[in-house]
Amino acid sequence: MNIIDTSSGNSSMHKSCGSIKNIPLFKTKEIQYHIDIHKFENIIFQSMSSAAFFNELESLKNKNVFSMGKSTQDYLSKQGVKSVCPSIPGSEELKKLLSKNKKSGNYLIVKGENGLSEISNYLNSSNEYVEEINCYKRFKLESYENVRNEFYDADAIIFPSTYAFKIFFEEIYSTKVKAKLFGISKRIIDYISSYDLDSDFIDYFSKDITESIKDSI
Repeated sequence: MNIIDTSSGNSSMHKSCGSIKNIPLFKTKEIQYHIDIHKFENIIFQSMSSAAFFNELESLKNKNVFSMGKSTQDYLSKQGVKSVCPSIPGSEELKKLLSKNKKSGNYLIVKGENGLSEISNYLNSSNEYVEEINCYKRFKLESYENVRNEFYDADAIIFPSTYAFKIFFEEIYSTKVKAKLFGISKRIIDYISSYDLDSDFIDYFSKDITESIKDSI
């Protein structure tokens, strides 16, 4: 079985192992930012890339740190930073987690350029002090010609972001694609549905993700 994971190189949990092949559809690049980390008691990372491009990880020892998903949590853990994350990645689940773990103090949200402001809006509506910083940006590859056939031959394609699916639809998708599509959150599945395509939810952090996909096909 040929399974493609479209995560960026920074965030893939399944880097080309076994029947899963990692084919990123975009690249990431650092953005310079300025922030006084001492102003904030609570830090939220919206993606693994936001953690990878954040330059103040050593200053987070006594902070309350939240991650959008397990890949971000695992990355931070390897850097010596403890964080909590929802069992299912996504803004809705993170909002529930924040509601159950109310902390005093200011919030800093670390994200990518043009990233979602859903968490920021939620905290603002709760009268919390919130600031956002963009520490990276995403951009399309120069060409997708050399990967199209791999997608045409795939049995399953995993989309950990709406941006990856958008690029896939614009640059690769055609009637030659026979693969079953999978999203790792409800938001991604709903986004795929807006293009009149079907997809299923997949637990991206399952140890048996290959078996889960086989069972769904």
